[in-house]
Amino acid sequence: MAAPEASVAKAKASRGEAGGPATVHKMPAPKKKTAAKKTAAKKTTAASRRRKSA
Repeated sequence: MAAPEASVAKAKASRGEAGGPATVHKMPAPKKKTAAKKTAAKKTTAASRRRKSA
């Protein structure tokens, strides 16, 4: 089982990873989202239908 560990150590060294603890940053607080307002669907009238077909 030492072979995989040695391979991982060699790969990390070639990438320049220190192998120490990771750097942790604080995440910004999430912004509250408001729900989008829904608009009513347009209703077509009989008059508008006649104009389009003429």
